[in-house]
Amino acid sequence: MIALLRACLLLLLPGLVQATSLSLVEGHTPLLAGPALYVWEDPQGQADIDSVRQLPQSAWQPVARRDASFGYSTHAYWLRLSLHNPADQPINWVLLIGNPLLDSLDAYGLDGERVYQAGDQRPFEQRWVDHRQLVLPFTLAAGEERELILRMQTDGSANLSASLMSAKAFNHHEQSTLLLQGLFFGALLVMMIYNLSIFIITRDRNYLWYSLFVASFSLYQFIQLGFALQWLWPQSPIWHQMSFPFSSALATLFGILFAHGLLDLKSQHPAYSWITRALIACSLLVMGLALSAPYLIALIGSFVLLVACALVGGVFIALRWHDGYQPAKLFALGWSALIIASLFSVVSGTGLIANSLLTLHAQQIGSLLEMVIFSLALGVRIRQSQRAEQLAQAQLLANEQQLRHEQAKSLKLQHEINESLETRVQERTASLQAALHELSAANQKLAELNRHDGLTGLLNRQVLDDGLERMLAQAKRSGRPIAVLMMDLDHFKRVNDEYGHLVGDACLQHAARRMQQRMRRNDLLVRFGGEEFAAALSDTDLFGAIDLAEQLRQDLASTPCIHLGLNISLSLSIGVYSVIPGPDCEREHLLRHADNALYRAKANGRNRVATHEPGLLGNA
Repeated sequence: MIALLRACLLLLLPGLVQATSLSLVEGHTPLLAGPALYVWEDPQGQADIDSVRQLPQSAWQPVARRDASFGYSTHAYWLRLSLHNPADQPINWVLLIGNPLLDSLDAYGLDGERVYQAGDQRPFEQRWVDHRQLVLPFTLAAGEERELILRMQTDGSANLSASLMSAKAFNHHEQSTLLLQGLFFGALLVMMIYNLSIFIITRDRNYLWYSLFVASFSLYQFIQLGFALQWLWPQSPIWHQMSFPFSSALATLFGILFAHGLLDLKSQHPAYSWITRALIACSLLVMGLALSAPYLIALIGSFVLLVACALVGGVFIALRWHDGYQPAKLFALGWSALIIASLFSVVSGTGLIANSLLTLHAQQIGSLLEMVIFSLALGVRIRQSQRAEQLAQAQLLANEQQLRHEQAKSLKLQHEINESLETRVQERTASLQAALHELSAANQKLAELNRHDGLTGLLNRQVLDDGLERMLAQAKRSGRPIAVLMMDLDHFKRVNDEYGHLVGDACLQHAARRMQQRMRRNDLLVRFGGEEFAAALSDTDLFGAIDLAEQLRQDLASTPCIHLGLNISLSLSIGVYSVIPGPDCEREHLLRHADNALYRAKANGRNRVATHEPGLLGNA
């Protein structure tokens, strides 16, 4: 169908094409060779350079597109390009072929009678320049006009993606490209090692599948960008051709296993697992085709597998999302980013859309987005597992208490029935009472622990609710003011993102200690949640509360957290509310107004104290 459309377009062009030269003017922007190219298609691939040079002018047709792409075709394509040096001195230029997967490329006219012959189905040592892509250097004398003829033939995408640039511009372009590629593969390596480490610690296979997926996807990208032929197997062009669909199918296989685990499909309807097994079998089949079947068949098989996984994955994600499974939302974003980018890259190979830097690196961009989002999805899944474990522990404790209650009833019944064993029963009862006493003491200790925040040692939100209710009742009886401070560590998410959550925990503990040192004995300081703290101050008017808030803010701002050699500056935004409570004043009233004041402090630039009523306090 693509070939038919191309033929129709060519019929609309004039039969006689006048060749025009492309003037080479040095600059930093590469020149696209596609619009200046002319093509002659050789379906049999039997023509030689002499017969091609004797072709009439009317046999050549303009490429008329930037990337010189002819879709997936095994035909040979001869391309002609006229170049002109308008300068008054010789110039050194480079013709860069942006498709590292071309099987063969011959170039005539670059260096006298010397023929450039390269491609990924030829030994790497034949290339004039040791480069992952096909680099064709040439020199034009002052005012010289030269005709280059290229012969391209491949079993994959017949896409030339040629650009022209000066040798100086090429060196600059190569340095920036290698920097970006190094960052990309470095990010993949870090993600693989990180998830593999978590697997070793937790034995959660989802992290293993994800690590293997990242590793196989990295290999796939290494092959697609030409690095593999340059550095891994320069003398094995046959394996290089097989490795591309093989690595694609391998990455798809581990992606399927990871998706099956992350979406928790094993615990759902058996149809999920059946379909997953079928996709796994298809992945193995494509891997077998890559090793035994013709390249084009294996390549099409890998594309079909990718489309099938995209459709099935989309349906699975939608169903799990509908079931209320939280990680499915994040997985949907990551899956969409990678699949859309992959399909975009596949479609560009057919020639339906022009090849560009965006299409060449679409999978890299999509994979980086996918890695970040999938990591968040794994975190959400771990949090859900922890919550389920906590609920199971609570249920186990309830069952244990019920069992102890039934044991007590059984002992009492035995005492009533067998009076002859009264002494023994009394001893056992005394023992049981001692055990119950110990259990009661343990429960009291547990209740006390439940009153405190496990990280900072401060009292928790529940204690604030009870204590504030009691302090409010006392203030109503005495007619004395009561104040509430709502405090929030500024930009704390940035601390976690930059230094890690362990350092963030140390900062929370440091802030709690600094606040606790400023509190009176009858004041109530609690960790309200996350990086937020609250304090209830009895017998404290607005100015006294503002004074204490400024002390807290200045003290924390002047005392950075020192942890593991790091010096981390922290600041507080504080909302203050003080009132002599009336009969209708409630605890929620105090918290709400103090929280509104806190939002005002943050809106005014953070690291400041604000009150419920604007104008009572200037900027700190």
